[in-house]
Parts: sequence; structure tokens; C-alpha cells
Amino acid sequence: MNRRDALDLAAAIERFVDGSDQSAQLAAEIEGIIIERCQDQEWFDEVSEALALYVPGGGGFYIDEQRLASGLRTVYGLLGPGLDEAA
Repeated sequence: MNRRDALDLAAAIERFVDGSDQSAQLAAEIEGIIIERCQDQEWFDEVSEALALYVPGGGGFYIDEQRLASGLRTVYGLLGPGLDEAA
């Protein structure tokens, strides 16, 4: 993943994790970025599955905001070195 991709993904993740936008639309945007640009990452399967199962409010087999935010924080942390280089 190049620096621009890392910055785009980090910005979207940050909006979700900080609670400013936890919409299904943003989750779909994050999922799209991950599917297009991150299939070679170790965390791809786990995170893409979580995004596919995300529904605001969760319930049943679906993942809620807190659980998805937790997984996205991990990805954000892994993007950190690339973000430092981009600055």
C-alpha cells in the first residue's frame, strides 16, 4: 500500500473511531478501500469480514460500533509507520 492509500484509509478510520461518523456508509467506504488496496495485508480477512458484518447498533450476528472501532484501531496502529513517512 502506498502512502496516499495509507493516508486515505487512516482518515476514514479516524472518523469512525473518534465517533464523528459511524455510519454504514463510512464503513462501506472503508471496506472499499481495504478491498481495493489492502488484500495483501495480514489483517485483510479479519477486518474485511468485520466490515461486512457491521450494522449500526449491532445485534444478532452483526457487529456493533464498539467492536468494529476496536478492530479498526488495530489497523490504524499498523498504518502508523506509513503515515509518519507521508508527513
